[in-house]
Amino acid sequence: MFSHLRHLRIAILIAALLLTSDPARADGGWMAFRNDTGTTLVVQEMVIVGTASRSGKPQKIFANETVRETPPVGGGQRSFAISDAGRPDKPLYTGAFAAPAANENVLYAIKSDGKGGLIIEAIKSPVVSTSKSKAAPKR
Repeated sequence: MFSHLRHLRIAILIAALLLTSDPARADGGWMAFRNDTGTTLVVQEMVIVGTASRSGKPQKIFANETVRETPPVGGGQRSFAISDAGRPDKPLYTGAFAAPAANENVLYAIKSDGKGGLIIEAIKSPVVSTSKSKAAPKR
């Protein structure tokens, strides 16, 4: 009578094990944006779909705040538009950002250039492994 529920539980268990067992994904790099300006900024990813460009969900970053995300594995370029929260229709900066490799983290520090524009500084750091060492314990 409830045999289909037993199969569903097994499938859910297998799916959960597969999702949590990929150590490369767990140790993968992340990218972050840090707002070093005195104003609130809006960061929005521009995704190319075929020949058209679509805007992603806008993300507000308050002054001195950092927003982090884990990008898709494989690196590549990602395009973002950064604008003032008071005027989101007029971008202060539009450009491509290199997605991190699997073994690095990238922090993009957003600074004001003093002329109404922005300067983006990339700060790279190696990934710190969160998995436990596989060396034999000392006795």
